[in-house]
Amino acid sequence: MLAACGSNDNSNGGAANANKPSGSAAGTNAKNGSGSNAAGTTNDAPKKDVALNFWTISLSPNFDDYINGRIKKYEDEHPGITVKWTDLPYGSMENKLLTSIAGGNSPDVVNLNTGMTLTLAAKNALVDLNKEATEEQRSIYFPDLYNSTKLGDSAYAFPWYFGLSVFMYNKKIYEEAGLDPNKPPVTFEELKQQAVQIKEKTGKYGFTLVSNPPADLYFAGVPMISDDKKKIILDTPEALEWAKWNKSLYDEGVIPKDSVGADANYATDKYQGGQIATLTTGANFLNRVKTNAPDVYGNTLVAKMPAKKEGGNYQASLMDVVVPTMSKNHKEAIDFANYITNDESQLEFCKVVNILPSTKKAAADPFFTQAGDDPESKAKIIAASMVGQAKDFTLGIKDESKVLDPLWKGWTKMMLGQQSPEEMLKTAEAEMQKQLDAVNADN
Repeated sequence: MLAACGSNDNSNGGAANANKPSGSAAGTNAKNGSGSNAAGTTNDAPKKDVALNFWTISLSPNFDDYINGRIKKYEDEHPGITVKWTDLPYGSMENKLLTSIAGGNSPDVVNLNTGMTLTLAAKNALVDLNKEATEEQRSIYFPDLYNSTKLGDSAYAFPWYFGLSVFMYNKKIYEEAGLDPNKPPVTFEELKQQAVQIKEKTGKYGFTLVSNPPADLYFAGVPMISDDKKKIILDTPEALEWAKWNKSLYDEGVIPKDSVGADANYATDKYQGGQIATLTTGANFLNRVKTNAPDVYGNTLVAKMPAKKEGGNYQASLMDVVVPTMSKNHKEAIDFANYITNDESQLEFCKVVNILPSTKKAAADPFFTQAGDDPESKAKIIAASMVGQAKDFTLGIKDESKVLDPLWKGWTKMMLGQQSPEEMLKTAEAEMQKQLDAVNADN
């Protein structure tokens, strides 16, 4: 997985295992007879000299060949337009972008995650694609992913690539615990019950908890915010049930005490060390297990992620492409943003690194259904089968991170026994409401 997939969800991260692209992989979508390519970007724009500045997050040097190849192809198809690519570290993108906008020297096309996108949208710094992009351009993406950056009737980004966690488990430990390796858990409650049996029979832990409290509550069925975006809905029986369930994992010793607040690196280390039976993270981490613990890798089976609730959706760590309002070339910038995220571009990218596409046609390509029998190949197929259930959690409000911060802080206190679940939800709801009222008052 790419470092750029970083977000509040720690389940999919780490660029260290990303492979350097081997060159142009597959981009076979031909232009159709109307003068548009297969993704919907048009080639009949007025020919004039336009220089577009394109900023990305943490893609260089591993993906220089891919990005430069796509830029060259675009420039060849659009005479008079040149694209200058600049890659920035994840931690510096937001501040550098705000500084450039304030200085009147904004880039034209920028790669952001959903959180950053909503932050910039709150400052009226991004183009509303529902107004300025064409229906043909917007229609190529999965609607839930396109709407991840929707605020009211506006949407501020074309979705790009993303990651989904898959469920990896150690067949040997399952058998030692008397569990059927052919029956992985479908829900998190089944995962807990299996973990209890694993602990009783083997002394090992079934899993570690890599949580994202806001997203987890959302995917567990807690609405969190009213439809009109004016009221926080957190202190509910459904939220209390989920909070108590999580707290019980810690209190009953189902998960390691030091796993609270841990990231995917912690879980991977424990899994490859044979100390836990399962790993719920991005398929990219399998390469690390294969290198560091071949015996564990040889016993690894892969299945679909257990859902927070049966039939529910899954968190996508989505990366987006936006056009700042300060760009002097909205039409050309939107066209390039649509091009770099179109079916052909995304499919080629997915053949370079283990990511998933946000476009419907690319996700349906046989590449995602035909693979070998090794765990990594199976993980790719399973993750691709979940794309239609993928959503990038968002409240759909401006300054979302400020509103969610009390929940993050309260959740950690609850897990460590510093607040009861009831007190945590009541306090977090009140503090989140204050933040939301302040945000709405500024609108």
